[in-house]
Amino acid sequence: MPQQRFGGEHTELKLSKVEDYLKAYTEALKNQDFRLIYFDAFAGTGDIPQARNGAPRLPNVDDYEPFIVGSALRALSLPIPFDEYVFVDSDEKKVAKLETLANEFPHLRERMHLKCADANLELQRFCADRDWRKWRAVIFLDPFGNQVEWKTIESIARTEAVDLWYLFPAGLGVHRQIARDGSVHRTHDASLDRILGTSDWRNSFVKTQHEVDLFGEIQRVTSKEADPDLITKYMINRMKGIFHGGVLDLWLPLGSRGVHMYSLIFAWANPSRKAKLAGKLAEAVLRSSSHGRTK
Repeated sequence: MPQQRFGGEHTELKLSKVEDYLKAYTEALKNQDFRLIYFDAFAGTGDIPQARNGAPRLPNVDDYEPFIVGSALRALSLPIPFDEYVFVDSDEKKVAKLETLANEFPHLRERMHLKCADANLELQRFCADRDWRKWRAVIFLDPFGNQVEWKTIESIARTEAVDLWYLFPAGLGVHRQIARDGSVHRTHDASLDRILGTSDWRNSFVKTQHEVDLFGEIQRVTSKEADPDLITKYMINRMKGIFHGGVLDLWLPLGSRGVHMYSLIFAWANPSRKAKLAGKLAEAVLRSSSHGRTK
């Protein structure tokens, strides 16, 4: 594999886990009749930005770079290739760089589809249009915020043929949007409803108490109850309701400087007994790191 510059230990750890799974996945299914697809929904450019001194660049939240960069190159460099690759990004410049990357793999070029588009729309269309009796897929969702809509997760689950790695923004996209007093700005409120697919998260993430003030009046007091771990468990339980294959209780917390900003979650949509191998492979990959967490 060509040498890359990586944006931090957490980025390398995340990408290495997904890469290890892709290797095991293509090996396990190489003699099956299904055709295999890799779908990278936030495909970036293929390299990792770094500061001039060689240290990882750590942008602030308002200027956050997608962690997805590097995954496309890893997928294309697998010993056993996929039958089809789909790389999507909404940034035209990044897609142009992906075109350059694609040209470095002439033997795979006809298998690649590069699209400058909205990831949610492309994924929903992809999941609805494919004949899943003939195809199997791995989808990697690696957003840099709250881009992934719950209805997109539902579309993936309905295929009953897709394995999903989802970098869920438990800390950066959810926990940080809830103030200590339990209040949420109305724009953030709508964003959380969209990625979690429900408004019931308030009952789990915000604690409400009634206290008597100095004047004997009963006051309603709220406070933030959730941390990134609890938020991750909540999302896993939500996903278990729609993924008929399963969702691992084990996940990988990730973030720069030891701050839990994202959780790498694995789910598989296929409910068949043979498809349980997907969960076993993913669990083995995650347990090879001492950083994994579970309930």
